[in-house]
Amino acid sequence: MSSLFSGFCRPSRLQLPIVLIFFRSNQFFVALPLALYIILLHLGALTGAFQPPGQSAEVGLLYQALFGWVSTEPFYAAVAAALLVFIQAIVINTLADEFRLMGERNWFPGLFYALTVSALPEFLFISAPLVAATFVPFSLWRIYNAYQKPNVAPAILDGALWIGVASLFYPPALWFIVAAFAGFEVVRVFRFHERLVFLIGFFIPLLLGWLWYFWADRGGEFRASQWGNLFQWYHFDAVIDTKTLLKTALIVLLALVFLLGLGSLYSRKGIQSQKFASVLYWFLAVGAVSVLLNSAWHWAHLLLPASSMGIMLSLSFQSMRNRRLAELWHLGILLFVFFIQFADYFLSLLYSVF
Repeated sequence: MSSLFSGFCRPSRLQLPIVLIFFRSNQFFVALPLALYIILLHLGALTGAFQPPGQSAEVGLLYQALFGWVSTEPFYAAVAAALLVFIQAIVINTLADEFRLMGERNWFPGLFYALTVSALPEFLFISAPLVAATFVPFSLWRIYNAYQKPNVAPAILDGALWIGVASLFYPPALWFIVAAFAGFEVVRVFRFHERLVFLIGFFIPLLLGWLWYFWADRGGEFRASQWGNLFQWYHFDAVIDTKTLLKTALIVLLALVFLLGLGSLYSRKGIQSQKFASVLYWFLAVGAVSVLLNSAWHWAHLLLPASSMGIMLSLSFQSMRNRRLAELWHLGILLFVFFIQFADYFLSLLYSVF
């Protein structure tokens, strides 16, 4: 504990707010600052400063059954989102620790995952993509478990099954089956019978869901909801305004931070870590491409590859040798996030001044 707070005793360290130093520890008590960090990021939604956006058309039937009621309850939607993000951040951090994705154990993966999935106002309320994103780390977990293991049929089954479950909440999550398949190809020699197990695992939740609706004489509704809007192309008719440009700039900024640390991502890692990083790339790439397979633009769709982005950002910040520079980058991104979240207030203030 003394080493954790020793920086506050040095006058030169008081020149900028220190945040990341708390999360460089791997102690369990850091979960408390993480919870406070998430509450801070969600403060605008929790206090009712802005209202939730409308739901996207691609909402799974399971999401409608379990979370459809929150669409009329903004406060509970905000609370549910903050709580879910905290749980997801714990899972992401545990995943990174279990497979030594960071090299050294700390709370950076959970921190930057929370920052990624709380960056835009559209992310701050419970939604189908946010719920579906919960199951992506479990698929990654099972993919990593299959590395250099002889009997991996259960891991392969589970790795595909979690993607199928995610698609029941948010149908476009189905495209992540491509990333999961490529992930198993990366970590092992993916044999023919293992691929069959993979397909079985993927179709199990979809088949069970269809049978339930078929039994209720609603099989057509299930097919229309789960697969009716999957094979479409984006029409590029989005409204370009100041807020859209700010949100795009933030996404580009996060990608830039990741790219700055890309060189060190492979140079200091062993073969296992490089393979695990390649799996993250696949999930990030498929998540980016699948945006073009939606007929309309939904910012919340970017929540699906957030697991990969959060871990990659944490690797980039950890690789920064200058810790003050890392603090400045984080502070700048954090201030940009708050500026976008309260853009209506800040922009109106700027317009009144100029």
